[in-house]
Amino acid sequence: MLLELFSTVLSKRGFSVIKVRNGVEAVQRYFQVLERGIKPALVLMDHRMPVKNGLEAAKEILEKDGSAKILFVSADISVRGEAMGIGAVGFLEKPVLVGRLLSKIGEVLTAPGDGLPVPGWLSGGGAC
Repeated sequence: MLLELFSTVLSKRGFSVIKVRNGVEAVQRYFQVLERGIKPALVLMDHRMPVKNGLEAAKEILEKDGSAKILFVSADISVRGEAMGIGAVGFLEKPVLVGRLLSKIGEVLTAPGDGLPVPGWLSGGGAC
């Protein structure tokens, strides 16, 4: 399962990874972390998730935290435009190589004004 692979790879690179099973849980966990005073560095979001899909979850997060960085990793290429339109920082089509994922994360976390990338919090949604 890609979620487990990505989690292992990112953990070994110093990231704290929180895995969720569905879009509702993704939203809940994002704001639980914020309430503890920790700003998530990045959220990895799949579109195809049970209960609430990735677009719905991303919209909810971005409505409440417009500075959230959400990177979609999904096989559903038909939602790329909508994902980018709501404020996602990127969209990678599955299957995606780990090297490509790490490269994109590096780009996102070193965007102008962000400073150097630091280990942070990532959430993988659904069957990422």
